[in-house]
Order: sequence, then C-alpha cells, then structure tokens
Amino acid sequence: MRISFRLFPVQAVFLLLTALLVCSCNVPEPVPAATNTPDWTATPIPPTNTPTPRPTATATPIPEYLTIRSEDLAGTKLILRSSLNGAEQKELEELVNLFNKENEEGITVQLIHAASLDELSSITSAQSRDKTDLVIADSAWLRRQNEYGKPFMELSPFMNAQDLALEGANIEPLMDVMLKTENQNGNYYALPLWAEPAFLFYNKTWAIELGYEEAPSDLAAFAEQACAAGKANYTDKDNSKYGTGGWIVSSAPEDVLSWLLIFTQNEETPGELIQSAEGDVFIDTASWLRNLFDNGCAWNSRVREPYDYFANRFALFYSGTYADAKRQYSAFEQSDSHGFDNWELIVYPTRESGGKKNPRIYADTTSVAVLQSEDAKKVNAAWRFIRWIYRDEHAAELALSAEGWPVQDNDEITKLYRKSGKDKLYQTLSYRQYLVNNNADENWLTDQMILADGFNYVFNPSAKPEDIAGIWEQIGTIIAEINEVNNLETKTAVEKQE
Repeated sequence: MRISFRLFPVQAVFLLLTALLVCSCNVPEPVPAATNTPDWTATPIPPTNTPTPRPTATATPIPEYLTIRSEDLAGTKLILRSSLNGAEQKELEELVNLFNKENEEGITVQLIHAASLDELSSITSAQSRDKTDLVIADSAWLRRQNEYGKPFMELSPFMNAQDLALEGANIEPLMDVMLKTENQNGNYYALPLWAEPAFLFYNKTWAIELGYEEAPSDLAAFAEQACAAGKANYTDKDNSKYGTGGWIVSSAPEDVLSWLLIFTQNEETPGELIQSAEGDVFIDTASWLRNLFDNGCAWNSRVREPYDYFANRFALFYSGTYADAKRQYSAFEQSDSHGFDNWELIVYPTRESGGKKNPRIYADTTSVAVLQSEDAKKVNAAWRFIRWIYRDEHAAELALSAEGWPVQDNDEITKLYRKSGKDKLYQTLSYRQYLVNNNADENWLTDQMILADGFNYVFNPSAKPEDIAGIWEQIGTIIAEINEVNNLETKTAVEKQE
C-alpha cells in the first residue's frame, strides 16, 4: 500500500541529506563504570504468633460494553470509515451490505470512504470522534494516530470474553504471525485484516537460459545470477541493453527494508533497524548492494516503472508486491520477443546458504480499529461487526480483493485463493510463516521514507562507497529532527482539542 502523509518533501530531504553528508567517525564504545556490589547479610527475624492478614480479593468490574445483550442492539447505527481504494473498497461495500442484511442483532453499518489518509485524520479530533465508530486503514497510520490522545479502544477485553472472543461460530483463529503485527506490549488497539508482502520478481525462463535451474536462495547465488544477466546484456546485439540485466535498484521503503532484514545479526525487526544508532545493518546492506551496482549486476532504471524492462529482459529481478502483477502480465502480452517468458514471485535471499536458512519477509498491514465511545452499545456493536468480518471467509475475500495475504488459514481459504486466478499470489501463501513483525513506533511512516531517501543516495553518481557510513549518520540526524517537530505539532494539536 502506498501511503501519503505530510512531512518534508522528498526533494527537501534529499537536499538536506546531501548538504549534511559528512565522513563517518569511529566512536569507541563506552565502557561501563565498575560498580561495587555490597555484601548483604541476612538478619534473622524473630518468630511471632500474630497471623499475617490476607488481602481480600476485589472483583474486577466488567466493562459495560461487555455486558450488552444482543437483543438490546436493535437499531444501533455505526459509521465505518476507510481509506481503501479500487477492488478492496468495492469488496468492503459488498461485505457491509451483506452484514446489514444478515446480522441478527439489527445493527446497521454506514460505510464512508476517505480519499486519503490525510482526509481520514479528522476522525481522531475531539469534535469528530463521535461521528466515527470503526476505521480501516494502514496499520502504521493507525499506530501513529493512537500515540497521542488514544482514540482507539484496546480490544483485548473483547478477545478474552467468553461469548465474544474470535473463536467458534465459523471463525478461524488469526494466525499468530499475523496477530503479532498488532501486539503492542500485550495490547491490541487494532486487528490485522491482510498483509501486503514484498517480493522479488524473477524471470524464470531467462534464468534457465543463463544456466540456472533454481531461483537464488542466498546472497551468493543472487549475485551470481544478477551478474550473469548483466554480462549477457553487455554482449547483447541490442546496444540499448548495455548496463542493464541484473536487479533494478529500488528505494521504495518496503524494498529497502526487505534487504535490511537479510543482514540482521540478532533477528532485529524493521522498527529496531531504524532506531539503531550504530547502523551496522544499513552499512553492510548498502555496501553489498553498491558493490553489486559497481560491478554491473544492478542498475538504475531510466523510467519509474519496471514492467516493460522486466518483460523485455532488461532485468532478471526487480522488487515489488503482487499489486504489480496485473501490469506485469500486460507488459509480457505486449512484448514482441519474450511474451511467453515464465516469471515468479520469490522471497529475498538469505545471507548464508548454510546458516540462517529461513527467509525474513517484510509486509505492510491493513487493520481495523474501534473508536473510543461513551456509548457502550455502539462499542459492543462495532466489535460484533469485526467478529462477523472474521467469520466464514469474509476477511479472506477482502484480503484477496486487496491482493494481499489473508490473516487466517484453513482449507476453504486456500481453495478461495487457488480458484481466484491469482496463481502467483496463491503460490506464496506458504511463505506467511516467515513474516517479520514490524514492531515500529508512531514515527514509522516518516522514518521509513527518510530511510528510503538515504538509501537511494547510496547509488547517486556523486556518492562513493566510503560515504555510506556518513549517509547513515545523516539519516539518523534527519529522522531525529523531523520527528521532534512532527511529534511536537501532533501533541500540541491534541492538547488544543482537549
């Protein structure tokens, strides 16, 4: 999902990054001062005949919104706002209409579409909060909104309620790996509806002609195939292919983070990678890819979109999501020479073939949240709508329309994807187990864009490999400066509303 939000324009960040570029310095690690631990001597406590009083257990009151009976919800009206577009918005409209017809409680949901996340932002203001009951949007955006003012309900009480939990009644449990994407220290202010994973597009037919029967599973194999493609295009009779052939350099946030996850040492999450002061992972990743670039095995595209290049063998690999598949099919149909090439979606390689064998997959998540409300009936009804979404295959149908991964797993969902005609997406379902929890903070939307802009500068003609450590340093500086301004503005705005 491509996200729009307000912060410094990319050009401004690029100029600031260029102006601030400095040489990296080796800073010695601080040595902790020695601490003398005192020797403690146990002092005997004289016996006493006075019994120790035991505290009286106090029953935790049940929130009112959990005590609402289904028969008391008749006539309850809810407003659901979403920032979805295209097929997923249409599918959501159909699901809302179906819910309004078949729910036994007599609840009515009104769906209101927001053209952008900026437009959706008004739901968190004190003046507008009573005009929205549910919201479906990008998970990182929801987390950002909830950092100040806490507009969203914590959903654990519902999830743990005996009669309202996400179980039974044709509800398949959410996969643990999916549920973790919304786990904030044991709290759930939203629940995932689908995930949009990042992949590599791989021309299987061309690879076989180059002498490779299997897709690369580790970095060494990836580099070998990318360089072979680059060499083949250098000797091609078509002069326009000189300097192409391997991986097309991409600095989209999901692509950058997919590469960074390969070079982690301690299974760091994307959020932890950005917060790291040392930057070893960024430096290792960028240095390895820059070396690939300098050796003609990766190249900067002359146009923004990779589809025609990939369909005409200017690239053996490019980075993307299944949302790119429709246009990629079209590009192959229009290719004069390679229209029948077979291509695949493959996971990013692992660092070592004999070591860490499991890939690590980055994905953006779309989730649903419930707005805080003093109306217990509305809160209860909103949860019943969410529970209905997870019934049968409703959530999977929504995920499929969004061309993402479903958050539940059973034979019916697998059959739904297999019969959808989206074969290449269906073939990736087994990779869901490798999804990495983002674990990002409220500044994620800003941080990932600055990270991506700095990564793009690594391949700028004016940058040198030895500049990479300095680039990371400036990424951290810019992130800190922009977040300080953004967080202060957000906090001030919330205080004014209150």
